[in-house]
Amino acid sequence: MTLRLFSAVTATLLALGIAGSAQAQPGRTAPVFDTWLVDCASTGVCFSSSFTRNQSVWVDLRIVRDWRADAQPLLRLTTNTVLPQTGTLRFDVDGATIESLPIEQLREIQAGVTSPAGFRPLGGEGFWYPTGAVTSTLLTALQTGQELTVHMPREGSAETVSVSVPLQGLKSGLLWLDNRQNRTGTASAIVSPGSEPPVNAPHALPILAPEELPAEVSAIWHANRLCSSIDPTIFASLNAVRVPLEDGASLYIVPCGAPTAYNSPYVAIYAGKDGAARQVHVARMSESGPIATDLIYNARWVPADRQLISYFKGSGVGECGLWNRWVWNGTGLVLLEEASRKTCDNTEPDLSNWSNTWPLKNASK
Repeated sequence: MTLRLFSAVTATLLALGIAGSAQAQPGRTAPVFDTWLVDCASTGVCFSSSFTRNQSVWVDLRIVRDWRADAQPLLRLTTNTVLPQTGTLRFDVDGATIESLPIEQLREIQAGVTSPAGFRPLGGEGFWYPTGAVTSTLLTALQTGQELTVHMPREGSAETVSVSVPLQGLKSGLLWLDNRQNRTGTASAIVSPGSEPPVNAPHALPILAPEELPAEVSAIWHANRLCSSIDPTIFASLNAVRVPLEDGASLYIVPCGAPTAYNSPYVAIYAGKDGAARQVHVARMSESGPIATDLIYNARWVPADRQLISYFKGSGVGECGLWNRWVWNGTGLVLLEEASRKTCDNTEPDLSNWSNTWPLKNASK
């Protein structure tokens, strides 16, 4: 990583001036409502998911919605059990059957459903549920029920495997999605729709190939020999984005070199409405004071807050390393928070207990 010392005055103003501002302060980890996790990708696609295991069989159920105003909620079911070509997938809520779908029909539906950019399902066999009014009916039942039971046929067996998914917390998770995408009170809200017309949610646009970068941005990206040495097929899977800003400007967050076992480096490049581009450096704290770096590891953009997250993992588990959060203030990315944990002991990661290096405050080691 290339590090540069800021001048003492510039670094102090950059690091200290923002910390006291009234910016949104999201948690270091995604919120969880009972068994339902909620989160948004860098593009602005958001989801609520629940992972449930019944002995050796697991089910991952996700309600997914893109950022566009007219985007409908999608429901995706993924499982590790091998499903046959025939048979029926059945959904029961509190013992009452809501829907029975032939496997053949589900397989046919997949070609007609476009997966939102930035959505990454778990590995396994996955199906999008039929879209539109059918999904709305199921979501209504899920919000008012206590337990969803998914009955699945199994390849090479006459028996059906059943996995029960608790529904407590789902409604709160869906409300979080509505609020995060500015849909509460609009016609597109899932939980509390209203009469207001839907609007585009905060978002960024995916970049799938280096060729999609404007010439000025591409020149900066290529100027760093580490950046352009990445395989194009790897580039496509690393969630590079263009963030639309005011007055036609854009912030590009793009991979810089091939990822390592645990970490992928990125750089941020600002392009003005006139096309002129410049690389954006970010502040970090060290024992000697504020420093600047051009590399951001495992970068994730948070559209609703216009914030950028970095999570450098010191191990594959991620229980140690460095976590940073910056906010876009109109001209640059300004450090809001930094936390670290130096002990790599193979424990479950808990970033909420990582010690703050900025702003300084009491935290457990």
